Amino acid sequence: MRVPRRGLALPDPRTESAAPDEFDRLASLAGAAESAGFDSVWVADGPPPPERTRPGGESVFEPYSLLGALAVRTRQVALAVLPDGPTARQPSIVAKVVTGVDVIAHGRAVLALGVGPPSDPDSLARLAEELQICRALLVEDAPTFTGAHHRIVDAPNRPRPVHPAGPALVVASDRPDALEPVARYADAVVVTGDAGAVRRAALALERHCEAVRRDPGGVVVLWHGPVGTGAGTGDERQADRLASLADAGAAGFVLDLGRGVRPDDVVRAGDLLDRTAARTAR
Repeated sequence: MRVPRRGLALPDPRTESAAPDEFDRLASLAGAAESAGFDSVWVADGPPPPERTRPGGESVFEPYSLLGALAVRTRQVALAVLPDGPTARQPSIVAKVVTGVDVIAHGRAVLALGVGPPSDPDSLARLAEELQICRALLVEDAPTFTGAHHRIVDAPNRPRPVHPAGPALVVASDRPDALEPVARYADAVVVTGDAGAVRRAALALERHCEAVRRDPGGVVVLWHGPVGTGAGTGDERQADRLASLADAGAAGFVLDLGRGVRPDDVVRAGDLLDRTAARTAR
């Protein structure tokens, strides 16, 4: 299994009547990402920020349905949902749906989970169980698991994922205490913040991997955050910023180019990642 390293976060997939061609727009951005050298596209899963919430709620695509549609409109990029908070679905359902996307996409799915806030005392225990259940359903034929929060018994997951090791298993969270279950059960963690935050996460993840006798190189840190590509944003300065994140321990990126992103912005972002790679290779 391979964790993607050059990701594009697609804009919030709104479907209001003012934008009836929203899916075609998102698909064109995914296609531009493939052409620009991105290896993955990520769609949002979670409520919109409060400043964008309107009476009656926001109208959005269900994220996994959107991934399935993008699977047939793309050929190379990995496909993932980027959680914004705790995973709302049962882990067995997430594993089943992501497996379906993986089959449709010929082995290009990524399974990503979120975690609840520190104020929820059971959030880390639930995350650990969710990771174990998802891993079991991705690699075993009919696993059984009994935990304090989730339980499966002889649960079949057919059709099977395309690759025997299953899709990469990722956690999106900035919680330092979430890194212990990540080290035990996941393949990557997606974090935000500056280079200092990335360095702290990378060092803590390495310590947790050593504590559970797992190769630290087998679990990577991905950085997710906003990047400007328009005129006046300073491409060289942006490349320096990403290079500093890479030097701090980010093995890859999930770039957010903003709501109004266009295909030519995606192309410039691909060039930005190329410049970043050149800097870190020196």
